[in-house]
Amino acid sequence: MMPLLQIFLFLLGLGILGIPAVEVPGSRLLDALNTPIRKRDQGPPSHLKWEPFQGRLPPDAVSSWNRHTGRLEFICSTMELGCNSGSYDPVRGPYCYFPNRGQEKHTSNFNILVNAGGFEALDWVDDSFGTVPENAVESCPSVDIFVGRSRDGLGKVSKEHRALFVALGGEEVWYKWYQVLVVKTGPSDISIVDVAYNLSTALEHSEDVVLAEAPVQNEGCGAAPGSTFLEEATETEHTWRSDHPALATVRGTLQAAPLVLTGTGWAAANVTSLPWVGGASIAKFVSHGPHEVREEVPARSECTAVLRGRRRDLQVMFTAQLRREFRDGFQHSVGVTGWAQTRVVTGVSARIQQCRELTRVPPCPA
Repeated sequence: MMPLLQIFLFLLGLGILGIPAVEVPGSRLLDALNTPIRKRDQGPPSHLKWEPFQGRLPPDAVSSWNRHTGRLEFICSTMELGCNSGSYDPVRGPYCYFPNRGQEKHTSNFNILVNAGGFEALDWVDDSFGTVPENAVESCPSVDIFVGRSRDGLGKVSKEHRALFVALGGEEVWYKWYQVLVVKTGPSDISIVDVAYNLSTALEHSEDVVLAEAPVQNEGCGAAPGSTFLEEATETEHTWRSDHPALATVRGTLQAAPLVLTGTGWAAANVTSLPWVGGASIAKFVSHGPHEVREEVPARSECTAVLRGRRRDLQVMFTAQLRREFRDGFQHSVGVTGWAQTRVVTGVSARIQQCRELTRVPPCPA
């Protein structure tokens, strides 16, 4: 049976050591798939996963600054002794330290919380007395145990016991006021900015194209000059896309400089703002001409005047920052990659080609 002193402290919201559960200042150190974490009721899998610890810290492990120890801790969970979450501190060895039944326990069989690519916007949200905010991160699937922290470190929030529990100094300390790790969702302003091109990845293809044609005839019995005018418009296209599944459906704004062809090669033009709906594109029509074709046409012949150009396609990889600003002012930024493509027609010129003899004309005098 719980001693009377501990019952008294519990009702006051104090730990077993009588430590007040002081509110933890909101830290945004976290910016943020073996077992993807799913919301219980709706939505696709997030980019969070619990990854088995295999002797080294996996990339994109989620961390929290421990003011008590002055070191980074990494969020861990284990099914030993039930569902538990706690902290992995590399300084303390390859163990997950977690609270359980009044004691600090540790195990080498545990998982590390990973935010793949840092894509999910993570935040610590204040709560109390066993309640958790919407989209709180579960320590184990479909169990009312959630990742939480106090100023003394990482632990678990139990709805059943209406408190946060943290392993501290060999004991289990509980708090009535704490913070809970959540995945930020809901409306946000999305922008893709700081676009930079890696021209060393450029793939270029070019081919000759016919833009326009016109017949030029000479029904006379001797060669004669022929002339016509050719004019056509082509479309210069710039597109941006990303293979990242989330960017395939996201709606926002892209701020990028299109790549243009100059006298010395490809270069970035001025930055422009474009709507991003799974990708972005911009196009403009460029008029070529009128080009006058004036060449000698053989007697009793019809020739074709051709307007030709060189179509050039460039594809290059880019890096950028995906920024999200939520309605409550919380901001999250993560690096993304994609491909930019430019299509342009250059080197337009006109000349006469492909002459053939006219057959339906009166014969020339002998």
